[in-house]
Amino acid sequence: MMLSPVAVSWMTGKSLLEYRFGPAATLARYLGWDNPAFFASPWMARFTIQAMDAWVSIPFIMIILLAGLQAMPKEVQEAATVDGANGWQSFWHVTFPIMLPVSITVLIIRIIFKLKFADVVINVTAGGPGGATDTVSSFIYRVYRDRSNFGYGTALAMVYLRLIIVLLTLMLRLSKRWTQRVT
Repeated sequence: MMLSPVAVSWMTGKSLLEYRFGPAATLARYLGWDNPAFFASPWMARFTIQAMDAWVSIPFIMIILLAGLQAMPKEVQEAATVDGANGWQSFWHVTFPIMLPVSITVLIIRIIFKLKFADVVINVTAGGPGGATDTVSSFIYRVYRDRSNFGYGTALAMVYLRLIIVLLTLMLRLSKRWTQRVT
């Protein structure tokens, strides 16, 4: 979590998963995989990029959720146990409503992380093979850098920003209604 995504993508994507001399490829050859090219086929490249993204972002999400669970008052759980609630009832009627604001915050943060996800893609595959691992953010970056099409890149970025604002606003409104209904 303390490493930047570019450092993680360099360490894993360019070093560990390198198809000729990387340790993961060597292990895969030893286990019987003939051509362990992690970024050659579109489906494998997508899977590998998503695994690297999960490795970067899941620890942060888990720390937030753990902090929410630790901040939950123990008396409420004890009261549910005294009232005869089993584990599932205690989770659904006590833990879930209390953790709902934290969970919604985590979900919004994760969506924002996914919408801005470009650094690992740009560093490892540059959108390849054939654009299979491209994200909107990495595509906009490549329009600016590779094609030097600043007007089109700016228009794409502005449309994308507006879509993100609309999506997150709707999500916040829906989550506020849902939180009020559940709690």
